[in-house]
Amino acid sequence: MSTANRLLNVLGLFTLDRPQWTVEAAALELGLTLSTTYRYFKSLVEAGLVAADTPRHYTLGPAIIHFDRQMRLRDPLISTAAPVMQRLARTIDPEAVVLLCRLYRHQVVCVHQETMSTQDFHARWERGQPISYERGQPMPLHRGAPSKAILAHMKSRAVRAVYDSDPDAMREVGLGATWAEVKRNLRELRANRAIVTKGELEGGMQGVAAPILSAQTGAIGSLSIVLPRGEPTMSLDRVMTMLAQAAHEIEAGIAPKRVGGRTPARPEPLHAAPEALG
Repeated sequence: MSTANRLLNVLGLFTLDRPQWTVEAAALELGLTLSTTYRYFKSLVEAGLVAADTPRHYTLGPAIIHFDRQMRLRDPLISTAAPVMQRLARTIDPEAVVLLCRLYRHQVVCVHQETMSTQDFHARWERGQPISYERGQPMPLHRGAPSKAILAHMKSRAVRAVYDSDPDAMREVGLGATWAEVKRNLRELRANRAIVTKGELEGGMQGVAAPILSAQTGAIGSLSIVLPRGEPTMSLDRVMTMLAQAAHEIEAGIAPKRVGGRTPARPEPLHAAPEALG
């Protein structure tokens, strides 16, 4: 394993379940020598990615917040999607939460949220209606509309790796008991303009999601709406249509521009990624 990979493995030790580490504990966990681990911690501290909480205990450092702010302000996907999401939040349902999610290893993570107001979002928690896809929260690729919208458009070999890692998880959410069934069900999901799930998010809420696709890289994320239990103020069919149109608008906004500053014509909606499930 390269030095860079080992350094990243040290950084990956810091989790919600265990946010604080000593050099000795990290060395034991990763099977490294103390001198090597000290050197890695020193590099991470100098980069601001790790900070000394006490002389011997380390936590994530301020550089994480710096990069997070930069992403929120300058990431092309977020900056393109934010105004589109704000429009959806105002239009579809006063209690809807609009989520932008991205593929993250074999998971999906929410990178941006929009609601009619921050107060509305926090009121959900007080009413016992938490949103599983809180910004920064990784979620499985097989559970919930935001994840399934991405999974259905991933390359076959990538989906097979997810399936092989936990076949029972696919079966439990209705994607199929065998690899053949999973492929067939994902083909059906891919043919829809948007994906709807009920009860797969915490609080029994309803999710509607459309993929965000790139002609160069395939599925890069999803745009989704979490609706409260009960009937939405707008028909579900209309919600699906608006969501798919919004996803296509984001795709056009992040598409590469031609040399000379000319913007290409809005692309036709993408229906399948390269090497999609056959």
